Amino acid sequence: MLRRNVLEKLRRRKAASKRMSHILLTLEELDRDVATVLTTSNPYFVESAVEFSYKDREFKPLQNRNRAIVFYEQKGSIKRKAPPVDSKDSNKHVESVEELDTKRKNKFNYCDRATQTLNFLHVDKETQTEPLPQIVFDGTVSPADIFQAYLEKEDRRQRNIEDTANKTIRKSSRKGQQTQNPESQRRFFRFCERMIDQNLLSDVNIDFSFYDTPSDEFKDKGLGSLLALWKFSHQPMKGMPVTGLSWNSFYPDMFAVAFGTYDLTKRHQQGCVCVFSLKCPSYPEKVIPCKSGVYCVEFNRERSYLLAVGFADGTVAVYDLRRNTHSPIAINKTIKLEHNDIVNQVKWLPDNIDGQHNFCSISADCRVINWLLAKSELIPSEVINLRQNDMTTETPEKSSAESMSCGTSISFNPDCSDLFLIGTENGFIHKCSNLSTAQHLDVYKDHSNIVYNVHWNPYHPRVFLSCSADWTIRVWDHTLKESVFTFDLLNEVKDVTWAPFSSSLFAAVTSDGKVHIFDIMMNRQQPTSSYTVYNSKKNTNLTSVQFNPIKPVIIIGDDKGSVISFKLSPNLRSSLKAFQTLERLKFAASERDKMEKILKLARNLQNNDQEL
Repeated sequence: MLRRNVLEKLRRRKAASKRMSHILLTLEELDRDVATVLTTSNPYFVESAVEFSYKDREFKPLQNRNRAIVFYEQKGSIKRKAPPVDSKDSNKHVESVEELDTKRKNKFNYCDRATQTLNFLHVDKETQTEPLPQIVFDGTVSPADIFQAYLEKEDRRQRNIEDTANKTIRKSSRKGQQTQNPESQRRFFRFCERMIDQNLLSDVNIDFSFYDTPSDEFKDKGLGSLLALWKFSHQPMKGMPVTGLSWNSFYPDMFAVAFGTYDLTKRHQQGCVCVFSLKCPSYPEKVIPCKSGVYCVEFNRERSYLLAVGFADGTVAVYDLRRNTHSPIAINKTIKLEHNDIVNQVKWLPDNIDGQHNFCSISADCRVINWLLAKSELIPSEVINLRQNDMTTETPEKSSAESMSCGTSISFNPDCSDLFLIGTENGFIHKCSNLSTAQHLDVYKDHSNIVYNVHWNPYHPRVFLSCSADWTIRVWDHTLKESVFTFDLLNEVKDVTWAPFSSSLFAAVTSDGKVHIFDIMMNRQQPTSSYTVYNSKKNTNLTSVQFNPIKPVIIIGDDKGSVISFKLSPNLRSSLKAFQTLERLKFAASERDKMEKILKLARNLQNNDQEL
């Protein structure tokens, strides 16, 4: 037994020495670097394994397989620690796992699903709030209000139908159908035409916007010149005189032109009204053909789309430029109260108390009529009859034929619309008041021939301007019997007008084809600028002139159917910058003071002449 134990110990020592011999290494072996690479290759994984893909109908290598290698696996025997039991419940019996298993139906712990359904409890909650505030409304309506409500409803329905139609047209155009809106086509072509005009006349557009005559620097103060810009014409009206001009107050680039004839034997010849724009001079924006010659036009200041027109046959009409039709929205239809001769001028008046539009017209039949625009009807009321007035004021030295006053022009005081002036063919200027029951206040008799136009000063309520066939232009103070200033131009003065940006600047055109600009603040003897539009060889007369309400531009009409626009040089529009920058009331006060100084100087000069 002892010998066996010794042999066993020796055997163990030899085995240990063998193991230590593997551990002991030489110095060369210790210095050698041994590379160890860890890979994820699974020795139990077959790389050539494939599976059949039913989508591609072919065998493909396995893609999703578990590459994890299990080195050690052991089922645990750890149990959850039981919660502490109170002393009170210590006496309760704690069931073991085996007892619970015996109570269950089966070892899979199967339970009926109905027992797992949650039963939601219905809870009703009520609250009480304060009642909402109530408003008691009552009122009465008239048949007119009901009718107006029906009209508004019908308009909304019509607009909805048009919107639906426009949407359908747009959708169909997107789908490639040939259905197109003619109105949109017309606007598109008009826009293209305007762009072509501006490209072709780019030099004129640049002059209109930026060019200022450099020669003004070497001239005396107040002396200037005119720069010709565009020429407007309508081919069917070529050769017919331009009888009237009117600028639009809302669109300062737009103006209306009336075409008629001064020949009494051809006054029933067809005329026309054209609306031009400075943006497109080649063709008018709107053309309104008329059955008889047109003698006067004027835009409404508050409603810029309303245009009043007077005809050679005594008819007056109002057009709405927003409509695509050529028919007027209102025209006189009465027989008793209407003109039976040429309507020489129409003037819009401020709206009445009820907010209705109205305008006044003067005719060669010696009558002045006020027209009230009521929806689609013109209601006339006679203001004054110059023939009856002449008969009441007739003197024994004059015959009734000589005292007949055919009205040629009319102008209303800017501060008091009840005060107005009437120019006549016998050279008299009548001052009247109170439109409802017009009264003849005074007569100015300095002119010896037809008074073509009278015009109140826009800033001074006592000053007005007149031109006549006796070759003169006169500046008046309506409180005086005689004119304050007189200018002799050696030709018939067809038209005259004040500048909207100065109380002392006005323009006039003569029958020899010249336009004259006067500034009585700078020169009270002669015009500050004169421009020859047509030579005497062309035998063309100028008929009308108008200033642009905002820009330094004037338009001049002739008797051959053309309208020419001019730009004022810097010396002629010295007060335009103040007009555009200062407040309206401050600028008007300064211009009124300037005119008052001119009147005082004129009175002093007259007193000195009388003393001499």
